[in-house]
Parts: sequence; C-alpha cells; structure tokens
Amino acid sequence: MRKNMIAITLLLAVGFVAVPGVTAQSCDIPAFVKDFVKNLKEECKKLEGPQASTSTCTKKQAALLKLIDKWNGLVQNSPLKLSPRDTNFGQDQLGTVIAPGDRRFVSQPIEPGKGVTISVKKRAPAIGEKDTKGGCVVTVCAVDLDSASESSLASFTFEPDAKVNTEFNKSFSASQVGNKVIIVKLDGKGLAARFPYVYRATKN
Repeated sequence: MRKNMIAITLLLAVGFVAVPGVTAQSCDIPAFVKDFVKNLKEECKKLEGPQASTSTCTKKQAALLKLIDKWNGLVQNSPLKLSPRDTNFGQDQLGTVIAPGDRRFVSQPIEPGKGVTISVKKRAPAIGEKDTKGGCVVTVCAVDLDSASESSLASFTFEPDAKVNTEFNKSFSASQVGNKVIIVKLDGKGLAARFPYVYRATKN
C-alpha cells in the first residue's frame, strides 16, 4: 500500500531526565539500505537521463512518486519485512526492545525541503508483559540519496530507571534529512531486560 507522500521515521532527542553526555555512535547501516539507494539512483537516470542525480528526481513530484513506488517494491522482498521496520509516517508505532537485541526503523526517501521531528517515549508494559528495567540507546543516522554517504545525526540514552512517559524529542532540519533516508536504531541495554517504547515521526 502506498504511503502518503514521503515518510520518515526514526527517533530521538532532548530528554526530560538527566542523561550521560551524548556520544558518537556507529550508524551500522544495513547493507540492503545502500543497495536500495543505488537502485533509486539507477531508476532516476532512467527517468531523467544518464547525467541525473537522485535529487533531480526527488525535486519533481511525478518522478518522486515513481521513486517511492520503486522503494516500496524493493521493501516487499527485503529484510525490512523480517527484522527492521518500515516507518509509518504520522502514526504511533509501539514495540519492545529486549536486550541485548536491537530494533531498526528505516524511512522512505525524504524529499528536499522537508525536515522531520522524531519522538520516542518509554511506555508502560502491556498486560502480561514482564516489567523489567531495560535501558536503550537511540541512534539516528542518514544516508544521502546521491552519494550514499552516511552521517550520524543524534544519539541519546534512556537509563534503566527512566520513568514511564519519559520522552525524547528532536527535530531535524531539511538540510539534515532532505533527499536522504533515515535509519533509527534502538539498542537495548541490560541482560534480558525490556524497554517498551512508542515512537512517532512527523514532517516539518
């Protein structure tokens, strides 16, 4: 199902509780994401000519929608259907990270001129879900659609004793995320500890 316009996703920001100093984290971009980016670049050349860059297409609504269709087609037969999650723009997405595991969210391509705000909140355990105190490190990275270069945008930590409804929220400008794909990684900390969360991505 086609998602409304361009989506995005992924997570985090300034918290309301004291956290350790922000440190650089590895983006650890899944290999298939870069393969997707390469496929989009080739698709754009088919649409706009051999000299076209991907940003040439993302600036044009009709070409952009064709790239989104291409992206969605790639997603259908990719690891996104197994482990990482596609971002549902404008919707709350709930889950639980069980340490030492992690969870990744991958956005659709973001059009030039658009920014994104990411919110991640620690939620109460669901009925029947074990209430174990797990920490979580959230890392936000981006992959440029033209160069396929990676950039680390933000990294924040939820401590194991963070209270329910503790929220981290951060906005990213168009210069940071426009014409890029965003990957958000939630890295659980602890031993078999659970970090229940809800996150939401919105366009600026």
